[in-house]
Amino acid sequence: MSQSTDSLTRQDASPLYLQLKNSLTEAIRSGRYAPGEPVPTETQLCEQYAVSRITVRRAISELQEEGLLEKRHGKGTFVSFRRMETSLVDLAGFSETYSLQGYKVSKVLLGVAEGTADGALAQKLAIAKGAPILTIRRLIMAADAPMTIEISDFPLSLFPDLAAEIAGASSIYQLLKTRYGREVRHARRVINVRLAGPDERDRLNCRSGEPLFEVEKTVFDQSGTPLQRSLLLTPSNRVNFVIQV
Repeated sequence: MSQSTDSLTRQDASPLYLQLKNSLTEAIRSGRYAPGEPVPTETQLCEQYAVSRITVRRAISELQEEGLLEKRHGKGTFVSFRRMETSLVDLAGFSETYSLQGYKVSKVLLGVAEGTADGALAQKLAIAKGAPILTIRRLIMAADAPMTIEISDFPLSLFPDLAAEIAGASSIYQLLKTRYGREVRHARRVINVRLAGPDERDRLNCRSGEPLFEVEKTVFDQSGTPLQRSLLLTPSNRVNFVIQV
């Protein structure tokens, strides 16, 4: 963001730190600085706004206290992600939940690979150990910011040629229903916490070692046949899980 040095008005009765804070807040609210992106360094802000380092530090400190900014050791100051709410009793996936909250959702395909089920996965999908599966890795984006890594496994005995079908599909569940006649009717979720490794750090714009919610979700059709097992990895400071009864 380019700022002229007269962005802060010396004749204004408001303190300079407050004017700077308001200017940065507006830049964040308008999307000029997206969630997960860095803001200029202290030195850059001093030069852009022609203010002292003390003024910059006070403005940044108050924005941290309000949850708009977060400091990452050795990396700088970044725009915080706003926590989203997702229901644990709803069949809708994370992407549908984000859309319902008014966010523009997009999905980045990270990889599609055929493989075989190990013992644990075979048990969850009610298939034989070594049976063929398709694994799909996607990055779910909300407002152009990375939110969740989704790793999904499908039994190819139920969904032959799924790899070819998935490319143009906007909704996997809709594809399973229209192409294969399998409708998702039930879901089981198990929530764990794990620490972000290098891949999650790079994909999700988070810190190494940052806590991630790991949601294991298995979905079933009307007859109770497992259709999909997925792992959804989301930084714990970006989502709240809600149970409404």
